[in-house]
Amino acid sequence: MPILRIPLRKQGNWWQAGMLLLITEGGRCPVKSMPKRRSTNRVVKPRAPRYSSLTAREKAAYDRTTNLITDLRRGEGSYTELLRKYHLGSRTARKYARRDLLGETRGKPVRASKADRRVRDLLFPQSSGDVGIRTRSSRDATKLSDYYNDRDKLLRGNLTVADFEAKWRGVRIEGQELFADAAAILGMSEADVLKMDNLYASVGYGE
Repeated sequence: MPILRIPLRKQGNWWQAGMLLLITEGGRCPVKSMPKRRSTNRVVKPRAPRYSSLTAREKAAYDRTTNLITDLRRGEGSYTELLRKYHLGSRTARKYARRDLLGETRGKPVRASKADRRVRDLLFPQSSGDVGIRTRSSRDATKLSDYYNDRDKLLRGNLTVADFEAKWRGVRIEGQELFADAAAILGMSEADVLKMDNLYASVGYGE
């Protein structure tokens, strides 16, 4: 018995099965096509705009939103309090945060994602002083913030040289070793070489 198979036809992300037709002496006998998959109606949030495409004003709002997310992740205030701290409206924060701000549905409080890949312009400690770097790792940013907090304690006499060096000697971020020579750091502080005003090199708010 001769069989005619109509080839499959591709539509978007789905395959629509063709009809398998059996040709007999009395005519054609169609076989039912394969059922289509049901759509999940899943809502996919759009990605945040590329940092390089933002204007100077938009970058400032993006950076303030990044600081808000970091503080919210650390529990340094409620979402409403941090909006006031960084002079942001909720719509602006959502615009630049996208998937890094969660909640605010069914009565749930707004919270930050566990980690993110946001652009951050930071200071990095080297033997010549603090230099600017750009990273997309929130974990690296947290580690740098912890380093600078400990270095500040060292300079204020609230952390011993031994404890500082034991914690930070040999620690690397993105392949670069943090400068942890306590004696040299103390000397650089006296020479006013260190930039202690702001960990974030490009924004008006520190963490």
